[in-house]
Amino acid sequence: MNLLIGTAASADSVLDRVKRNGVVRCGIDQTPGFSAVDATGRSHGFDIDFCRAIAAAVLGSPDAIDPARVNTANKFKGLVDGDLDVAFGMTTWTMTRDTALGVSFPGVMYYDGQSFMAWADRGKADPVAIGGRRICVQGGTTSHANLTNHLRTRGIAATLVESASSEEKFRRFMARDCDVVTGDRAELAARRAAMAGMRDQLVIAREVISREPLGPVVGGDDRAWYDVVRWVMLATMVAEFKGVTAAKAAERADSADREVRRLLGQDPDAGKGLGLDAQWAQRAIAAVGHYGEIFERNLGSSTPIGLERGPNALWVDGGLIYAPPFQ
Repeated sequence: MNLLIGTAASADSVLDRVKRNGVVRCGIDQTPGFSAVDATGRSHGFDIDFCRAIAAAVLGSPDAIDPARVNTANKFKGLVDGDLDVAFGMTTWTMTRDTALGVSFPGVMYYDGQSFMAWADRGKADPVAIGGRRICVQGGTTSHANLTNHLRTRGIAATLVESASSEEKFRRFMARDCDVVTGDRAELAARRAAMAGMRDQLVIAREVISREPLGPVVGGDDRAWYDVVRWVMLATMVAEFKGVTAAKAAERADSADREVRRLLGQDPDAGKGLGLDAQWAQRAIAAVGHYGEIFERNLGSSTPIGLERGPNALWVDGGLIYAPPFQ
């Protein structure tokens, strides 16, 4: 089955490369809830589901993915060098990253903010109460830059305990090499959930010291692939608003609603601008569900992480998840 049609993809585009390779190579960081590997070797998580959605849309199979664990620095280099097709993994959209590293951010799929987590027996993990403490932080990240800026602008003295990876950062925190660990609130909640029996011993601050719009990243010189990744992500958001679940997409029921018809592959022109066939969005949603299904399955109240939707609710529910018309 040839899923590429039209002329949206140039001869040397990432879209052509993905089709030729038959797999989407996704950079991840293995944060619990976002990307992890189970006992059978199967990858799962919030980021993994979006990678699977891209594979379903472009290649016809959500299993046509190759997740690779990469750190922050190698993530961007891998995209520029062509070793990765798309990267996820708590990646904050910043001006410098968007303009100076040769990569682009197709959109935001999770809104977060940086905070602190501390041992309950050492008092509140509160930004105004971190003075004089040892703070574990991953070096070379936006978390490190945010923390140093926060300490400097508020005249707070603290000792930074830097680590090369997120895993090392939390290992050092668990070993009590530091009093406080910092990171995005979702990362802190995910790591706490993964520490069996530790929930009551760890406190996450309610306050945040940064804005962390997280999303997929692609190489910066390929608009066709940028559009594919962007609209696969947006399709899941439109689907939630329109009530198109994984089950409904699999049934492909008829609808009079134009956006729903496009989501379900009933408009023959739905994929022309992306260089895909008309059923690309239907395959993606049938594979992983709409945005709300993806969130609840991996991060929501029924999971050990137990995150509320908050700013990641749809705009009609007071959140920031807002998608352009699917027309």
